[in-house]
Amino acid sequence: MKSKITLFLLLSVFFTKAILAENNTPIKNKKTTTYASDITFASDFYVVNENDNTVDIILNLNSPSDGITSVDVVVSSYGTATNGQQFTFANQTVTFTLNASSETITIPITNDNAYTGDTYFVLTLSNAVNGSIVGTSETTIYILEDETNAPANTTALDINFIASYLVDPSGSAEIVAHDPTTQRLFVMNSTASKIEILDFSNPNAITSIQSVDLATYGIGGTSIAFKNGLVAATVQGANYGNGKVIFMDTNGTIGATVDAGVLPDMVTFTPDGTKVIIANEGEPNDDYTIDPEGSITIVDVTAGLNNIQQSDVTHLTFNAFDSQLATLRANNVRIFGVNATVSKDLEPEYITVAADGNTAWVSLQENNAIATIDLVNNQITQITPLGFKDHMLPGNELDTSDQFGEIFLGNWPVKGMYMPDAIANYTVNGTTYLVTANEGDSRDYNGLSEEKRISSGSYVLDPTVFPNATFLKNSKNIGRLTVTNATGDTDNDGDFDEIHVFGTRSFSIWNTATGQLVYDSGSDFEKITAADPLYGSLFNASNDNNNFKNRSDNKGPEPEGITIAEINGATYAFITLERTGGLMTYDISNPMSPTFISYKNSRDTSGIGGDLGPEGIIYITPENSPINKGLVIMANEVSATLSLYEITNDVLSTPNFAENTNAFFVYPNPSTNGIVHFNTTVSVSLYDMTGKKLIEKENTQNLEMNYPKGIYFIKTKDGVAQKVVVE
Repeated sequence: MKSKITLFLLLSVFFTKAILAENNTPIKNKKTTTYASDITFASDFYVVNENDNTVDIILNLNSPSDGITSVDVVVSSYGTATNGQQFTFANQTVTFTLNASSETITIPITNDNAYTGDTYFVLTLSNAVNGSIVGTSETTIYILEDETNAPANTTALDINFIASYLVDPSGSAEIVAHDPTTQRLFVMNSTASKIEILDFSNPNAITSIQSVDLATYGIGGTSIAFKNGLVAATVQGANYGNGKVIFMDTNGTIGATVDAGVLPDMVTFTPDGTKVIIANEGEPNDDYTIDPEGSITIVDVTAGLNNIQQSDVTHLTFNAFDSQLATLRANNVRIFGVNATVSKDLEPEYITVAADGNTAWVSLQENNAIATIDLVNNQITQITPLGFKDHMLPGNELDTSDQFGEIFLGNWPVKGMYMPDAIANYTVNGTTYLVTANEGDSRDYNGLSEEKRISSGSYVLDPTVFPNATFLKNSKNIGRLTVTNATGDTDNDGDFDEIHVFGTRSFSIWNTATGQLVYDSGSDFEKITAADPLYGSLFNASNDNNNFKNRSDNKGPEPEGITIAEINGATYAFITLERTGGLMTYDISNPMSPTFISYKNSRDTSGIGGDLGPEGIIYITPENSPINKGLVIMANEVSATLSLYEITNDVLSTPNFAENTNAFFVYPNPSTNGIVHFNTTVSVSLYDMTGKKLIEKENTQNLEMNYPKGIYFIKTKDGVAQKVVVE
């Protein structure tokens, strides 16, 4: 009997334990972490459109839950989306239900009608219970804005692409100039070291007249300009010697050559045609063992084509600024070359001359500055730093990764260096403004390379300023972005307190009197190209491939060239995009508040073709145009083509030729011997009966009249006109 009772008691205990275990009831002395699991986010990122309204975030376990596994999910302190505005989420503890291997959190996304740009927020895991946080402990939710906020094309200027002309299938086309009298184009074919002279009398049927070989003058042509029958071209010297300025007539006959500085990079005439000014970039060699001085060359060309001599040349250096090295650096002028002095480190890129011819401004691209030149006294008077553009500010969004498949125009803690290439100027109410195409350019040589990616191990972010450095270095965020290691360490402790990127993906307007920025186009260029119904598929593609977002990690669309035109009483800026391609047009009549007009492009979308890599750009007025309409011509370096656009509502109109014989007269009239004289020195333009301008001449007392018989009008700059009969 006793043995039966013992057996019964043993069986009772066994079945009781079994029942308690099945009901998950704790048992004295039993451990409760039987099902400990690894907890992780299913993905390290989610992309959601604002109008999707919600996003589901999945948390995974590597084994089924025993019903007591939990983890805290909290919103990180860094992010650009505002909790309660762009999304709604309360920090919470997520408990996995019994036998579950995942849990889903549904987060509301606010679909509003306001544009806030693309934003993101970050969730993190912490405080795991009955489990361990392993793997992806942080996930980023990228919210794509459904309002584009891209300026829309207008018809204020009806710009139409009319033709593309291949200059040289094995060469290039970088800079173009135009002569309205002969209707010829002059194109710098740098790759072939030639000047191409083209018959432009019919823009739809351009033909080659001849090529002028520059090989005997140097190792490659760089720039070209035209004024009053004179062509000026620059050629780089061999072995870092002085370059040349070559002068020729419209037939390509070379009349004179003079020395310029090292690596002449751009040439232009003063408005009156009496001087030629050259920006000598003076770049170093690849080992940085040779670093020539950057300089400015000024050539007096009043002696005429065959009589210009070296004695007519004035050479300006930056030597006077060498003693200001510390001050200029403190003011954020980038001077950082090997054993740099100011005069060696400054690299003049592009020149624009004031309408009165007394002042010129030169972009110092690599140095992120502008130099001012007094052309009356032939002196460099000032170096003005341009500073930085804060891409954390609303309106300054940018797309930063070539490895993130979505266009994400967001705000990031980086600062853009304006670093303009081409510049232009215009005057409003007595104040002159500079307009800059903010391309950006780095120094990348064997002897000195400033380029780094943010993700690089050698690019260390200050942990106090950037506590989220690991997040920023992610390739989907700004880890792929190309930055400089030459600046940004503001306290000189070896890590970077500011992130400085090349260029600002925009154009800007600056007050020349104060040096202050009065306007910047912000993120317009990327917004406009992203929203384009045809070229949006090539957003931030480069000029030698059709790879979507190929240049998002480095300067984006890359504004390069710029020209300004007064059309129908308004002032317009035309800006080329070197990478994406095409032409941006803005009405800049009000320097403080320009308005977008249109974006045009003529590259191919189905293959790598069409017009690629625009550099130089010119505007031709209706009176100087062979078709009596305003024209915009771009020279495309990569495709070696010219892009031709007509402005259909910019047409020739007959000016008011009200005669005033009291102050100005012409003789002999009628003209019979091919020349007329004036009673005073004047600047004049000659028009035919239709109002088409035939020629203009500055500060003269005579004018050649070798034109067919008929009636013509000579008009001074002051608006005084005389009718002239040619017999």
